[in-house]
Amino acid sequence: MNNKFDIIIIGAGLAGLTAGATLAKAGKKVLVLEQHNIVGGCATIFKRKGLKIEVGLHKMDWPPEHKSIKHPIFKHLGIYDRVKFVHADSLWSIKADGLDITIPYGYENVINVLSEKFPEDKEGIKKYFAMIDEYLSSSSRLPYNMNLLQFFASLVKVIPSKIKAKKRQDKVGPILDSLIKNDKLKRILDVNLSYYHDNPYEFSWWYHSVGQAAYYNGTVFVKGGSQELSNALRDIILENGGEVKTLCNVKQITTEGNKATGVVYHDKRAKQDVVAYANKIISNASPTVTYNEFLSDKTNLKEEKYDKLENSLSLFSIYLIFKNKFTEVYPDSKYSTFFTTTYNEKFSEKSKGLKSVNIYDRDMSFTNYDALDSGLVEEGDNRSVGVLCGSAYLDEWENLSPEEYKEKKEIFAQKMIDRLEQYFPNVRDNIEYYEVATAKTMKRYVKTPEGTLYGFKQNGFLKGDRADLKSKTIKNLYFCGAWGFPGGGFTGVIVNGYLVAKNILFPIPLYMTLRILTCIGLSAGVIALLLKLFI
Repeated sequence: MNNKFDIIIIGAGLAGLTAGATLAKAGKKVLVLEQHNIVGGCATIFKRKGLKIEVGLHKMDWPPEHKSIKHPIFKHLGIYDRVKFVHADSLWSIKADGLDITIPYGYENVINVLSEKFPEDKEGIKKYFAMIDEYLSSSSRLPYNMNLLQFFASLVKVIPSKIKAKKRQDKVGPILDSLIKNDKLKRILDVNLSYYHDNPYEFSWWYHSVGQAAYYNGTVFVKGGSQELSNALRDIILENGGEVKTLCNVKQITTEGNKATGVVYHDKRAKQDVVAYANKIISNASPTVTYNEFLSDKTNLKEEKYDKLENSLSLFSIYLIFKNKFTEVYPDSKYSTFFTTTYNEKFSEKSKGLKSVNIYDRDMSFTNYDALDSGLVEEGDNRSVGVLCGSAYLDEWENLSPEEYKEKKEIFAQKMIDRLEQYFPNVRDNIEYYEVATAKTMKRYVKTPEGTLYGFKQNGFLKGDRADLKSKTIKNLYFCGAWGFPGGGFTGVIVNGYLVAKNILFPIPLYMTLRILTCIGLSAGVIALLLKLFI
């Protein structure tokens, strides 16, 4: 009986942890299995030279409560009582040959800054922000977190907006081309493309709109590093009677016919295989890994159509430790800065994809954690940490000998630091330590196909390019993480994990049907009352 659970979750990334915390708080007996020695996936830290190094979080979007899809989730789980969020100074700075601009928060502030620099595009800028805000406003609540009035309003206003988005399937590139004349401005509006995709002419306009609009409303960092958020979710599971086991590598999802019944995992500490049973299984791994590696019957991916979907890009990270506080050496430095070598090129060149750009010349970001109270450095330590990050692809780092791989990483690091020095002179002299993570590192660490951190490419809105919450071929098997709706990134996977959990507790079709019938019944009652009073 000790090995019988209501739900077993494979993988303790943010989606798996959010799902586990939501289910445990609802009284379900939960087991979370994680292959690493810590929970969190990309939401983790590691230590070098006595300092905390943030693995994946540069910034998290933080719109006001009435536009935040995360707030009801964090409020329900009690995250605000456990984790401190620190606000960044501005959205980001962008530096290039002929450009040095800081993007503030707030639509009006951004419109003013951009209109001053590109007056000929003032009306297009206004329309752009109106359009992205429409989609953010229509996506600010999950049905589970709406009161009856909000749900009724969504039927009248929000659902039509989403139907329009699904029907049109607009892409970012063509929309920017239709709104904005200046190619440089288009590149500014799309400077963080690698947060989502590698080609704006393929990337869904809906996903771009919701993500960007949320960013323009504010961003935060988790004080102490994203591990604090992961640990908080883990603790919620434990406090509500669940179990979280690390160093446990799932080998198989057991089945009876086409029904998932449990898992077989290898406990690295006990050095033995263990069988655990559950009514439902949630996989935080990719559908490809789940079907091809975990399922004993090797269910054909073609039945689920996931074999037709393309994996999104990966990233590189160069983790940096500075001998002195970065903001003391460079007082004008911002928390987040993008460096672009393509600012003066036609925006249409982006239709070739980021991979067409030489790996040493792609746009990249620099996060200066010293620009806020990050909690990564102990008080009294005058050092600081930062990270360079940008797009990467696994095939650029595969098929190298260990010596070749090491040499290529060193050359890459030096060239990226050279680019950093263009805008922060003599920064190399202030570097105490650096470490390079490539797409190959990402694949080894998170065990995703091609080392992607964002799941499948988000080429369409609700068009079948995301993993379903529930398997169509294996009963009682669910998916959570970057592969499902709404997609990758911290917010995306948190929302997805919560959505999967709520769907298990109260299936979406049934929930929506009952809510709609309630709205119809109340509307009919109000109409009848009005007729009685006035006729």
